[in-house]
Amino acid sequence: MKFQLFFSWQQFISLFSYQWEHEVFLFLLPLPLLIFLIRYLLNRKNQARITLSFTKPLIQNRLIRFISFIPDIVQMMLLTSIILALAGPYKVNPKRKIQPDGIDMALAIDISSSMLNRDVNPSRLVIAKQVATSFVKQRKNDFIAVIAFAGSPYLASPITNDSSYLQQTLLGLDSKLIKEEGTALGDALGMCINQVRDSPNPKKISILISDGNNTAGNLDPLTSTELAKTFGIKVYTIAVGSVKPSMDPVDESTLRIIAEKSNGKFYRATDQKSLNAIFDEINQLESTKVKEIYWEEHVDQSKFFFDFAFILFFLGLFLKLSPISNILED
Repeated sequence: MKFQLFFSWQQFISLFSYQWEHEVFLFLLPLPLLIFLIRYLLNRKNQARITLSFTKPLIQNRLIRFISFIPDIVQMMLLTSIILALAGPYKVNPKRKIQPDGIDMALAIDISSSMLNRDVNPSRLVIAKQVATSFVKQRKNDFIAVIAFAGSPYLASPITNDSSYLQQTLLGLDSKLIKEEGTALGDALGMCINQVRDSPNPKKISILISDGNNTAGNLDPLTSTELAKTFGIKVYTIAVGSVKPSMDPVDESTLRIIAEKSNGKFYRATDQKSLNAIFDEINQLESTKVKEIYWEEHVDQSKFFFDFAFILFFLGLFLKLSPISNILED
C-alpha cells in the first residue's frame, strides 16, 4: 500500500512530463481558481458585518483560518483532477527490440563406410562432425536441420534453433546408423529441400558434406539440384578427403555440379584446418544480420486522475455532511 501511494505521488510530481491526447482541456486549468476567487469575493461582499468593542484586542487563530479553506481547496483539486483526466495524459515509453535476421539451412553429412577412411586424421567422418558442430555453435540465430546419409537419407534432427540439441545430434552421428551402403547424394539433397522449402524465410541454404559420387538412392542429384534452385535454396558442397592415393578416393564431380547449378559453391577439404577455413568462409558468406526495431508505447495515465478525483469527491462530501463542516464555518 505504501508503495502504491508513493507511486501515485510520483505520478503527480511527473505531471509536466506527460503527453496529452486532448490538449484543449488544459486551457480550463485556471477555471477552478477563478471559481474559488469569485465565490470568495461574493461571500465577502454579502457577509453581514457587526461592529463590536472589546477591552482587549481579539487575536484570530490562524490555524482555524487556514482550515476553513479546506473544503474549497478540495473542490479546486477535484475540478483540476477531472480536467487533467479529460485532457488524456499519457506517458511515452520508448521500446527497442533486437531481432536477428537468421537463415534456414539443412546440413547433410555422409556417414557411409568410406567416411571412416583415415587419410584425414582421425577420420573423414570425425572431422566433419567436429567442424560442423563448431559451425552450428556459432549459428545461434539460425534454424538448422541435420540429415545423415549413406545408401539412404536419415533425418537426424528436424529444423530447429536449439543449438545445444543440434550439437549433440551431430556428435552422435555414427556410420552404423544407416544399414544401406552407398552414397545417396540426390536423396540426401531432396530431404534437405523438404526441411527448408516451406519456410517463409527468403534465405535458405543447404550444406552437403561427402567424399564421393552418387552411387545409391532413387532421386537423381541433378533433379534434386533443379528442385533446390526452384525453391531458392543455395547448396554448398564440401568434398572431404586427402589428395593422396587412397582405397576410397574422393570423387568431386557430382558435388561440383550440384554447387554450380544451385548458385552455391564447391569446396575441397583435405584436412581439419582446411575444413575449418571452409566453414569460416560459409559463415562469412551467409552472415546473420541483426535488426534493431524501435517503437513507442503510450501508457494512459488518466485513470490516476479519475481515481484521485473520486477520492476528493467523497472527501468533500464527508466534510460537508460531517460535524466538521460546522466547525469550519464558525
